[in-house]
Amino acid sequence: MSKVLDEIVGLSGISPIFAKTVVKRALERAGVDPESMRASELEKALPELERALTVYLGDKAASDRVAAIKRTVGG
Repeated sequence: MSKVLDEIVGLSGISPIFAKTVVKRALERAGVDPESMRASELEKALPELERALTVYLGDKAASDRVAAIKRTVGG
């Protein structure tokens, strides 16, 4: 698993057991390869990440988590 993927999974706010699969699928839907993802590709994936996290966290919490991911991973 790439370092960027690890960071996103850790910041997702959902159980790591589910987060890895949820995040990988969201990245793939955004056209980003989870295994070779670079921080520079994060912006492209954010809408799909937010949609995926909303299912588990609700709108506000998912939005907050995506903002944290963007700050931490995206610079």
